[in-house]
Amino acid sequence: MRIAHISDIHADTSTAFQKRFRDLLQSIRTHRADHLVITGDLTDKALPDEYDTVIRILKEFDYSSGENLTVIPGNHDLYPAVYQSFTFRLSTLREEFREDPVRITKELYRVLRAYRKFTPQTYRDALRTFVAHFKWSFDDAMSFGTEKTGGFPYVKHLNDDFAIVCIESNYVSPHIKNFLPYALVKYAITKDMFSVTDSPICSNGWIDTGLFEQALSHPAVKNKQLIVLLHHYLYPEEHGLRYMSKDFERTMSLVNKDEFLRVVRESNTAMLLHGHWHITEAYSICNGTFTALNGAGSIREDNGKWNILDLSANKVNIDEVHMS
Repeated sequence: MRIAHISDIHADTSTAFQKRFRDLLQSIRTHRADHLVITGDLTDKALPDEYDTVIRILKEFDYSSGENLTVIPGNHDLYPAVYQSFTFRLSTLREEFREDPVRITKELYRVLRAYRKFTPQTYRDALRTFVAHFKWSFDDAMSFGTEKTGGFPYVKHLNDDFAIVCIESNYVSPHIKNFLPYALVKYAITKDMFSVTDSPICSNGWIDTGLFEQALSHPAVKNKQLIVLLHHYLYPEEHGLRYMSKDFERTMSLVNKDEFLRVVRESNTAMLLHGHWHITEAYSICNGTFTALNGAGSIREDNGKWNILDLSANKVNIDEVHMS
């Protein structure tokens, strides 16, 4: 069995996006993938037209059932009010503030108004919307979650040897609502950044490891090799610092990564697939015990590559495909 992995396509309605996405899916079809996995951020702002665009193009390439498509949400899919209000880059916020404090203050006020509308119910509504849009991809999956978790985690059987475990890793409330005003002002005017318990751009993540363990202990899953899907990256600190400052990394991280990896180490996990940081690469975690794949650079014009996993009996081979 051959699985194509992509992530963070950030769909919009532009002609440019539609062409890039079709080119990517054509490349996947050319390499004879049996199953497509997308690990979050299928939309940019979770707008109805963005959902309609990505679903329409997926169906053009016959990704219209759970047999050949598995998706999980990313932070951009689940916090639409916040991302619809963003008009600046957080990575350059301090510099922009110094150059034009009036403009940035106005924009921050608009973001704060969006955050004031956030409640746990807002998150749950967005998660239900995501699952409803991709309902066909969950129909043949076992749910180990609740209504509040959108049914996550889900488990899909791929064949006699492998199963996919789908995790929702984006929930970090209530830190967003309680600490955002302080965190944003602190970031803009000082050299001190956010703590790991803040999620100022709704980009930090958290995993319910109890539900994850429950899924892993089910008799139907116990004896299979597992492909675990989450949105957030699992970079060891020294690896992540190749790409971002330590302070910025605190706005993008999986808050309970160590607890999650403890559960992974005790499982039959063969591979972890994710997105979130916009590059495509394979790397080692847990002192080389596991391989993680970031697929988030697949649709970028300056990266343009994706991975295909070839599953054989208790073994996973990875091939990197470069877009022509």
